[in-house]
Amino acid sequence: MIKSMTGYSRKERVVRGHRVVVEIRAVNHRFCEITTHLPTTLAPHEAKIKKIIGQRVSRGKVDASISLRNGGKQQQHIRLDEDVAREYVRALKKLQRELGLSGNIDIGLLANVRELTTFAPSPMSTAVATEIIDGILPSAVEEFDLMRKREGRALARDILSHLRHIRRDITAIERRAPRVVQHYANRLHEKIQHLTNIPSVDSSRVAQEIALFATRCDISEELTRTVSHLDQCQALMKTGTEVGKTLNFLMQELNREVNTMGTKGNDLDVSQRTVAIKGRLEKIREQIQNLE
Repeated sequence: MIKSMTGYSRKERVVRGHRVVVEIRAVNHRFCEITTHLPTTLAPHEAKIKKIIGQRVSRGKVDASISLRNGGKQQQHIRLDEDVAREYVRALKKLQRELGLSGNIDIGLLANVRELTTFAPSPMSTAVATEIIDGILPSAVEEFDLMRKREGRALARDILSHLRHIRRDITAIERRAPRVVQHYANRLHEKIQHLTNIPSVDSSRVAQEIALFATRCDISEELTRTVSHLDQCQALMKTGTEVGKTLNFLMQELNREVNTMGTKGNDLDVSQRTVAIKGRLEKIREQIQNLE
C-alpha cells in the first residue's frame, strides 16, 4: 500500500505508577533516518525500539520520544565509589603523617567529597520496560502507520487524477499529429500557387519538402514512450508500495518526452497541450516528494 512519509501519533498510559508518553512524528527525507529521545532507563533498549519503528518505515526522517511524566518520577539511586574513598583516606593519612597534622578522618569529611558519590535514576523494572516496548510503542507505531496510509491514499487519488488528464491530452495529441503534416502540405501548395500563379509546379520538389517537414515534426516515438511511462505510473499507483523513487524517475522521463513533443510538434494545439501536461507533471512531482 502507498504511504505518505509524513505522520504523527501519541500514546499516553500509566504503567505501575509511571505515566508514559510515546510520540512519533515523521517528515520527508531521501533515506530512512530514525532518531530516538529516551529516558536513561530505556537507553539500553534503543536498538530494539528503532527496529520496531523501522519495520514500518522505509523512507523518511522519524523522530520518536518516550518520556516519563508526573507520577512517573523515578527515585534516585546513590552510588558510592569505594575505591576512590579508600584512596582518598590513604592520601589524607599520608599527608597527616608527613606534615604532623592532628584531627580525625571520619565519614563526615568523606561525605563532603563530591567525587565519591553519584546520583542516577533507579533501574526501571523489567515489567515496566516490557510494557512500554512491547505494548505502548507498537500501539503508537500502528497509529502512526495508519495515518501515513490515509495520507498515502489521498495523495494517490490526486496523482491518478492528474495522470488521467495527461492521458486525455496525449490521446488528443495522437489524433492531431497526423493532421499537422497534411495542414502544412495544404498551406505549402497554397503559398506556391499564390507566389508563382503557375498551376503546374515540380511536384517531386514539393513532396520532398513535405517529407522533410514530416520528419522534423514526427513525434510518434515520443508518444509511444509517453504512453508506456503513463502505463507504468498507473500500475505503480494501483499495486506498488515504495513507489516514490520510481515515480520520481518516471516524471523526469515524461517531462523530457513532453518537452520534445512541444518543440517538434510544430502546431499550436500540440504546443498548448504540452504546456498543460508539464503543469500537471510538476504538480505530480510535488506530491511524489511526500510518498515513501
